Parts: sequence; structure tokens; C-alpha cells
Amino acid sequence: MLTIEITSDAASLLANSSQWDGLSRGVPFRETSWIAPWWSHFGEGTEAYVVVARDDAGNVRGLLPLYRRDGGSSGRILAIMGDGDACSDHVSVLAQEPELSQIAYEIGRRLASTANCPQWGWDVLDIDGVVEGDPGMTSLARGLDSGGASLHASSRMSVWFKPTDANWDDHLKHYGKTQRRKMRRWSEKIGDNAPFRKRFARTDEEAMAIIDVLIAMHQQRWNEVGEAGSFASPTFRSFIREAARRFLYRGQLYVTALEHAERIVAAELSFIGGNRIMYVYSAGYHTEQAELEPGRVLGVDTLRHLYRQSLSGIDYMRGDEEYKKRYTSESRRLIQMRAVAPALLPQLRHAAWCAGFELKQWARRQSGRQPIAVLDLTAGQSSPLPVG
Repeated sequence: MLTIEITSDAASLLANSSQWDGLSRGVPFRETSWIAPWWSHFGEGTEAYVVVARDDAGNVRGLLPLYRRDGGSSGRILAIMGDGDACSDHVSVLAQEPELSQIAYEIGRRLASTANCPQWGWDVLDIDGVVEGDPGMTSLARGLDSGGASLHASSRMSVWFKPTDANWDDHLKHYGKTQRRKMRRWSEKIGDNAPFRKRFARTDEEAMAIIDVLIAMHQQRWNEVGEAGSFASPTFRSFIREAARRFLYRGQLYVTALEHAERIVAAELSFIGGNRIMYVYSAGYHTEQAELEPGRVLGVDTLRHLYRQSLSGIDYMRGDEEYKKRYTSESRRLIQMRAVAPALLPQLRHAAWCAGFELKQWARRQSGRQPIAVLDLTAGQSSPLPVG
């Protein structure tokens, strides 16, 4: 038997990192090393709203780390810890197999039943960063649906994953002859007598120094095209440094720099999950050194690193950049899930929201743009991708 409760005491749960992280199924963006610094940097002005599943002995068997905020005319909004600027992917209900689906379903039922509760009431549940096919979120959606909540799920982009093969030579067989030749040439450009040298961050000082250069390169590239860039916010920069430190201390940080003529020309920030998957969070290179192809040199060496460390795969996370296809990784759609409380006013607001969404879809079609993909989470299936 499970008991589902809701608490605003996120600090106590996060303090027990072994308990929390043991339910993460190896994904770094579900762990305390990511969620705790996110909460300390972005939680101000909101209320923690963590749904906890306990067994008869009082042991925590499942978690859904949400927070509640005032959405103004939209009512009381529930959202997932780790959203916003952090762009956390692979968010899910935290629980271990084989009880994940049951726990997630019961959490969904409990959320639906508490929508009108004076203490824990809510109007809209808005969760970004769900990967299509995630069993925990599929079961959560079914629980919400069975409790009378209305659901809407859409996808604007994908995450990209590439499993490792038996060895590097087998990996190269996925590419055509020309691409294999290029990848071998790029991989030969790193070494004592080669144009580039690669440096790993092993200490806090080294990691922060490389991350600072990475941020500068990333911002320069996006500022040159008139965009603010992912690291524009001081709060976000402070958050990512703290999260990186926590993963470094646990041996799960992969921060590396590519140097040319004693200058860093490319850098990468990745996290290694307990599932032995490398998650490439951010990478950048000096645009004025683009003719040296430092991004491609570093990218190929990262792929080779998977085999040096016997990792099980690489996840390039959200975004549909061309290089992810070039590395023959496979896409899975990233979903924004919206659930509306089974109450009159939220349902009326949702009807108006749906009308606005369909109007935007119509405008996209009229302008020749691809409509946003709409999915049916409760059926475990999605509508076909619209053809642009």
C-alpha cells in the first residue's frame, strides 16, 4: 500500500541526497546536485510543492518535485523544479522500476483530487522537459486524466541520443566513407605534436575557469547574431557554477577545453549520469577560429571519450541542430505537458487557452510554418509529425 502526501518542505527531502538520488534512475537532471542549486537560485517567490509516495513503513518510494506560483489571470500554477532557464530535460516522476508506473499513476490521481483543496489547490500543472515515451510521465498523465483533469501536450523540438557500439571502429561504420575520413582527420588533430591540445578539469579552479571561457564564447556567438544567449542571466550563471561543483565532487562532471596556441578555442560542459550516459549540456567555440573547426574536433573527441570510459551513450539534449543528425543520433520529441484542474473556472480558462493555441496553429499554417506537434499522452501515442 502507498500513501501519497504533499509537502512544502523540500529542504528536508533534498538534504537526504542518497534517498532522493536513488529514485532518479541515473539521470543527473533529476538529482539533488541539480535540483538543490536550482531551488536555491530560482525558488524565490514560489512555494515548494513536492508530492511524496511512501510505503507502509514510511519509506519514500516516489517523488514529484513541483513548485507552486501565482499565475495571475491563469490562476495557481504548478511547475517542475528545474524548469525555466535551466532547460532541464528528461524530467519525470522519481521512482524505481518496476513500481514507477503505479506510483506515477497514483500521484496523478492525488493531484487531481487535491485541485480544490484549500491548502494544496492548483489550477494548471505546466511541465516542460518531458521526453516522449517516458513511462513515469505517461502514467502521471493517465492518473490525472482518470481524476478528471484536462490534458494538452505539445512538442516544438527533440532531444537526441546515440548509444555506444562495441568499439570506436564499429561506431564509425554508421557513417559514410567521406564522413569517416573527416572524423579520423579531426581526431588526429589532438595531441602533443598536433595542432590542438585537450585539457580536462579535475579541480574546482580548473572547472570554473573553463566554464567561464565557455560562457564567454557562447555569449559572443549568440550576441553576434542579435540574441541574448543562454548565459545572459547572472542568476543562471551562478546556478550552473554551483551545480557543476556538486557534480565535480561526485565525479560526474565532464568539463574539457580545446587549446590552440595556448588559447582555449572550444569547450564543453557535460554531466555523466548513474546510467553511464553522457549528457552534453553546453558547448562553444571562438567564432574567429572557426576555420580551424575546433567545435568538430572537440565533438569527435567527445565521442571517442565514450569508448575510453566505457559509457553507454551520449545525449545531446534539446534542440534540433544539424550536427546532432550528422553524428547519427536519434531524436525523441521533447514535450510540454499541461494539465488543467477538474474545476469550472480552470476549465473555462483552458477552453480559452485552447482557442488561442488553435489560432496560432492556423497562423503557422497560413504563413507556411510547421504547426506544433500535438500528442496524446494518455494513449501512449502521438499524432504524426506535421509535414512542413
